[in-house]
Amino acid sequence: MKSILHQSLDRTGTDSVKWDGLDRWFHLTDDVLPLWVADIDIRTAPSISEALTARAATGEFGYTLFSREAQAAVSSWYDRRHGLKVDADHVLFSSGVVPGLTHIVEALTEEGDGVVIQSPVYPPFHELVTGLKRELLDAPLRQVDGRYEMDFDALETQMQKAKLFLLCSPHNPVGRVWTESELKQVVELARRHDVILVADEIHADLTYPSQRHTALNRLDDSVITVSAPSKAFNIAGLFASYIICPDDAMRKRIIQVQNKHHVLPTPFANTAIIAAYSDSRAERWLDQLTAELEEQATYLVERFQEELPQLKTYMPEASYLLWIDFKALNLETEPRKKWLHEEVRLFLSPGHPFGESGETFERLNFGTSRAILDEALKRLTEHAGGKAFV
Repeated sequence: MKSILHQSLDRTGTDSVKWDGLDRWFHLTDDVLPLWVADIDIRTAPSISEALTARAATGEFGYTLFSREAQAAVSSWYDRRHGLKVDADHVLFSSGVVPGLTHIVEALTEEGDGVVIQSPVYPPFHELVTGLKRELLDAPLRQVDGRYEMDFDALETQMQKAKLFLLCSPHNPVGRVWTESELKQVVELARRHDVILVADEIHADLTYPSQRHTALNRLDDSVITVSAPSKAFNIAGLFASYIICPDDAMRKRIIQVQNKHHVLPTPFANTAIIAAYSDSRAERWLDQLTAELEEQATYLVERFQEELPQLKTYMPEASYLLWIDFKALNLETEPRKKWLHEEVRLFLSPGHPFGESGETFERLNFGTSRAILDEALKRLTEHAGGKAFV
């Protein structure tokens, strides 16, 4: 079967944030390899493209409701893929996972309320909490035997002061797929301290074949889930996301905030969700992609261990993001960024915005062709013996 991940696709000149953003935003030349923004250098599943083409051919693009069919598609998907019964009426449209999380925090907490996160974590988690003038309560993950784990003592300490907990599952950037046992402890702590649980599960459908994702709502039916087909099917630019909120009162409050912010889907968002979650061809495509991503992750981590052992890597269990510790570089964030951009000619996501514990880290997006990854490794290896390393 033809590879999905290693197809030829030139995204330059398409107004791609990942590729064209380097020139427009950072004034970097096109010989810098962009391995940052979390989308993949692939075309989406052909069945999704077909559905979008057919929708475009109708010529009708007026204001659009979140379709019943799209809600039913989300419900069916969770039943088939995650063993979770979802009432279609509990599914709300969102124009993105970050807007969805923001609207939830705005709706269910007040200024000054505590919101728990686990750094290093996706930067918007930090930004939305502080932007809404809530108190940011961090229960940092800890490194144990080359693997990130939850610090449940720290988590309980922060939950005692919190109204809401934002869980990233699977975790961005460390790549953990939390076990059912770990998630049960989260649920127990939240119940003990009366904390609202909100799970960002946008990377769940990219869990590797060797792993098993547990939807948090399976363990507690009051959990609010925010997700999308955008990462799994590489359609982030369609802004087709959703919120699953089983609690009637909380759902009503979220809808009130969404109405204030005029949240409505585009016709293409409906079509994309239905095509991704209802067409068996798309589902088979996704199964192939997750297998290829696990193979790519294994290849990359092994190459780092063999050729760049001074850079510590963490084997991800889902998605296409590699968390790399550059501590041996002995450079602060800005000098390290300058070194990567100007000498190595790579653009990665610096670890500082993910939290204080990410200061020495960079996040690398390996959702690209093997040729580009090999070139990136070659460039890093060539500069690793230089004076920058100690």
